Amino acid sequence: MCGPSVTHKWACMPRCSFPPILLFSFGLLVLVWFPRSVKAEWSAIAGSKVSYTDNVTNFSAARRLEFSEDPSQPSGLPSRLSDVVWDPSLEVTRASSSTLGPNELSIHAQGFLYTNNPIYNHGDYRLQFKQGLSPNTSLLLRYRNVPNQFLGPDIERRTGNNLIQEVRLSSQTWRTELEHRVNESWTLALLGRYGLRSYNDAFAERDTKFWALGPQVGYIITPRIAVSLGYLYEQGLADGRGNTQFNDDVSYRLHDVSAGMDLTLIESLSLHLGYIYRRKDFTSELLGDTHLNRHDDIHQGTAEFRYRLTAATSLLASVQRTQGSSTVVTRDFHDMIYSLGGSYRF
Repeated sequence: MCGPSVTHKWACMPRCSFPPILLFSFGLLVLVWFPRSVKAEWSAIAGSKVSYTDNVTNFSAARRLEFSEDPSQPSGLPSRLSDVVWDPSLEVTRASSSTLGPNELSIHAQGFLYTNNPIYNHGDYRLQFKQGLSPNTSLLLRYRNVPNQFLGPDIERRTGNNLIQEVRLSSQTWRTELEHRVNESWTLALLGRYGLRSYNDAFAERDTKFWALGPQVGYIITPRIAVSLGYLYEQGLADGRGNTQFNDDVSYRLHDVSAGMDLTLIESLSLHLGYIYRRKDFTSELLGDTHLNRHDDIHQGTAEFRYRLTAATSLLASVQRTQGSSTVVTRDFHDMIYSLGGSYRF
């Protein structure tokens, strides 16, 4: 609980989220500072992607549906606004070794810059550490922070006037992944997530704590064909659950299934095909809440070509369609995203 002297909810957040931050940071420091036996090597990857979307308010959530991103990120009311979005990125990696085995520490920063709707501009920051525990087993720890992201307008409930206000969201997530290669063909992984979502004052009752757990399996059919299948269960509990004053409980249960196939067409050209199905059941029991008995279904298909131009340079082209349906018709949407980009390792 936060102390009574804290009056602003943003100032309160660091103390409220102290336990998970402490546990994650302690585990990361223990692994990072474990005695090393090999000199560290540094590398970096600079990337850039330009995307066209026909649904600005759902672009960010659609881009993050993959397990490695943030598949439960909320989105705003669907819009018919289209835009061109530029997202430059930079990742710096430090590879080393300890008595446990090889490890990698990386810092990644990515921006999302909207050409015609700059109010949606935001950043995505990630700290990650991966430790090899044996030749076939590794442990990944990741912290991600997406601060002050604009989701669009919505109707607030706190004043009782049903005013249309900006919805802004700050997300912090901690992710662990234990991966084991069974043999040359099969790989198994167990994924876990914990997160905090903090909204601006007008929607403070939506502040949510969530956790997720699920398995993922990968299978190499031939040297040129690999497939994967994963499932993730997630539960989120909002501060406003049971509060009849606001009737705005965004607590939920989420089921997420992901299937993928990676094809090596020629030595320098590969194709990734992906499908994601996500069902989100809201658990509100408030009679005046629009979330009561509501569930959302999302289907997403992705095709991405990657071309290795040189040992350090790669190009990509992708198309992605996301289709969402809801028991609240105003939440139905679709989003087409076309992207071109590239990356350079140095």
